[in-house]
Amino acid sequence: MTKRPRPPKTSQHDHDQSPEAAPENEIGYGRPPRHRRFKPGQSGNLKGRPKQHRNVRTVVEEALNQRIKIREGDRTHSRSKLDGVVLTILNKALQGDAKAQTMLIALLRSIGMTAETPEPTSAEPVTTHDADIIADFFRRQGASTENTAAPEHAVDDPQNTPLGKGSKS
Repeated sequence: MTKRPRPPKTSQHDHDQSPEAAPENEIGYGRPPRHRRFKPGQSGNLKGRPKQHRNVRTVVEEALNQRIKIREGDRTHSRSKLDGVVLTILNKALQGDAKAQTMLIALLRSIGMTAETPEPTSAEPVTTHDADIIADFFRRQGASTENTAAPEHAVDDPQNTPLGKGSKS
């Protein structure tokens, strides 16, 4: 589709110069009476949108993000309150405070900074049926099963031997 050109915009001054100039106090669509018009710099909604209630999370985040001055040795640094709390816990833990050490370890665990391996979700032993499935998978993939726990009957069977131990490929 082709767009039709728009007619040129006419300004207020063009209307005033026409032979049939409209009176200045003309009232109509888009032209409220002069005493009802907004003053320059004044909004139509004086009160504005009411502020919403803040939840606990936003209040805590704002409080923890406030800046405070922390003195370290002979220097003063501006840090957030959260940084100050963590530094205080760390310094007390280094001084031997058992409660601070417990809190620090709990903090490190909650954010995943400890090198501990996670506990397995299920401690079920591998059955012979599971071992057969694993051995079959490795046989099909062409990998060695030397590192896997395979049952004895699977190793004795010549068809279940992994590639490289007697099969041609």
